[in-house]
Amino acid sequence: MSAARRKTTHETGDAKMKMAAIKSVKVADKQAAVPSPAKELQTQLEQHYQPLSKRMSVILVSLMVAFAFIGGWMGGSGALTVV
Repeated sequence: MSAARRKTTHETGDAKMKMAAIKSVKVADKQAAVPSPAKELQTQLEQHYQPLSKRMSVILVSLMVAFAFIGGWMGGSGALTVV
């Protein structure tokens, strides 16, 4: 035979537990926000690799211009013919 369950929250003690939980989670008790270490690391990595990225883009554009110039020169002069 099982125990009879009490119907009201006052008799079971649920009201006391709920009130204790509500009191412990007050708005005034909230902790201050801590800055994210992942965001800090991301900014450090961007600062470290940004000059390299700019340098690589300058080299890439220079190579594209050089190949376009050489290709136009070789194609216009007829020095290189493909059979």
